[in-house]
Amino acid sequence: MTSPHPDFIPYQNVLKVKGKEPVVFELEGRTEGVEVKIPGGAKYHTTLKFKVKNRKLENLRYKQVVKKGGVPIKTKEVDLGTREPSETEIYEADSPEDETPSGWLTRGTYYATTTYYEGDNELFSTQWTLEITK
Repeated sequence: MTSPHPDFIPYQNVLKVKGKEPVVFELEGRTEGVEVKIPGGAKYHTTLKFKVKNRKLENLRYKQVVKKGGVPIKTKEVDLGTREPSETEIYEADSPEDETPSGWLTRGTYYATTTYYEGDNELFSTQWTLEITK
């Protein structure tokens, strides 16, 4: 996990799996990645929550790359737009709905990297683990 840029603070990711209670992952101040378990064939989306400090950030985007055995199998990008600095506001953006792969062959552990960018400038990056369960 990289230290966040002083102008950008990842706050929370909220995982919303259809038919289940949302799971909140606190990111602010976290020093290690998270472990996520999702059943195969489940529909889900993530609400990204973050703070902007000190200056306006333009062309913000979120990129997630999921790998199995070191091979990228899925990439997701979300445009977060331009955000003004605020001492109190927590910005939110939803990723598009997605579906986990299903079947016994797809079960197991996947490794993912999440990165936030301003244009091409990396603001924050973290690695995490995704387990596809029965």
